[in-house]
Amino acid sequence: MSSTVANTLSLPAYKGEINAVNLGVSLQVIDKAGNPVVGEMGDIVFSKPMPSLPIGFWGDFDRSAYREKYFSKYSGVFTTGDSAIINPITKNWIICCRSDEMLNPNGTRYGSSEIYDIVEVFPEVQDSLCVSQYNKDMEERVILFLKLQEGCSYSEELISRIQEAIEKHLSALHVPEVFIEVQEIPYSIAEKKAEIIVKKIINNQPFNQDTVRNPGCLKYYFNIPALQGF
Repeated sequence: MSSTVANTLSLPAYKGEINAVNLGVSLQVIDKAGNPVVGEMGDIVFSKPMPSLPIGFWGDFDRSAYREKYFSKYSGVFTTGDSAIINPITKNWIICCRSDEMLNPNGTRYGSSEIYDIVEVFPEVQDSLCVSQYNKDMEERVILFLKLQEGCSYSEELISRIQEAIEKHLSALHVPEVFIEVQEIPYSIAEKKAEIIVKKIINNQPFNQDTVRNPGCLKYYFNIPALQGF
């Protein structure tokens, strides 16, 4: 997103927010209906062309793949695939997550980073990964995988404290439904949590592990008893 939004010294700065849209960029956050929104999470789109936007893919002669990638979700606007919130008070941008990483259980739309900011403060937690699982009716529940610090034990007391913290800082609707301890969290070559691949694994969808830095740990996410029967 550095080509579209950036921090400038000429405007006030706030922690966790980006304070300016770059010159020549017509950027909006829109809801599912395609309407611009402020103060709630939505998809980042370009409402007008800009010089650095891609105009096609190599070998995509009829541009069908290009249109499917960037214009299939909302008509007439270029969708970046990222989600954000425009702070209604500061008017600054809070970049949340990739759109396909967004969580939306029971209509509560939020990014996994909101959970990480709370959970990974706990001294017992070394790392975590938060993804959605769907049943045959496409009902969604949130799964939180926890990698604990060496010497720390998974316990109901720890989970209860994590649940209470999420409810306090966000809401009861943000609390994941299932907590699972794992030995390792997968990361991409670009050092990002491999949320999409884990999401595909637990939802029995095909995936490509070529971009995973530590693919050996993916074995921990198959056939998890606690996720069966949903």
